[in-house]
Amino acid sequence: MTTNIPSHQGQPLAEGIADLEEYARQGKQPPRCRGYRIRVNGDHFVVYDAAPTGREILIVANLTPPENYTLRVKVAGQRPRKVDLDEKVNLRQPGVEKFKALPRDQTEG
Repeated sequence: MTTNIPSHQGQPLAEGIADLEEYARQGKQPPRCRGYRIRVNGDHFVVYDAAPTGREILIVANLTPPENYTLRVKVAGQRPRKVDLDEKVNLRQPGVEKFKALPRDQTEG
């Protein structure tokens, strides 16, 4: 039995889960695949969307309600940058290493 894997813009969908830290370490672009292993505050999680929102990342990491957290993404060779709750993060961008979520001050917001 043959399984057809859909392709997107000429790129086949890879089987399995891509570890973003490993691809960042190698300086390679993660493939289009079924899921992406991300690290948030030192813990690993798998997301199944190549472009989740900041809100979705916080929810996957059990940091709820998301409005109570500030999320930052670390890309290789760059300073960490803030990710808004409704902002999509392209996990296939080369160099995405990890995420850091911090509780918001009650005055932020």
